[in-house]
Amino acid sequence: SRSENGSHRSRGSGSPISGNIVCRDCIAPPGKLQIVIHSTKDGPTIHDVRPGSSLQGQIFVGDLLVAVDDIDTRTFTAEAVMEVMVAKNLRHRKLTVLHFEERSFYF
Repeated sequence: SRSENGSHRSRGSGSPISGNIVCRDCIAPPGKLQIVIHSTKDGPTIHDVRPGSSLQGQIFVGDLLVAVDDIDTRTFTAEAVMEVMVAKNLRHRKLTVLHFEERSFYF
């Protein structure tokens, strides 16, 4: 196939469109969430979920954060997203993420 012989795109350089995409709402409790968000060309992305985070098992590294309390964050920088979450940190927040499940191939 073209992607296996001579494609100039490295794995992961494009938008992840292969596999299943799951849209998930996660309810975050008040306070610090112990997650790290980075800015990417696709939008704010979960970079790390720290041990002890209340969102462990709900949110995963690589998830795209598309909304906080129904505020569209797809064009936000990571810093702008954090500002929104800190401003609302005294109450529960709804984080909407897109989770990309890659297909596994076994040989």
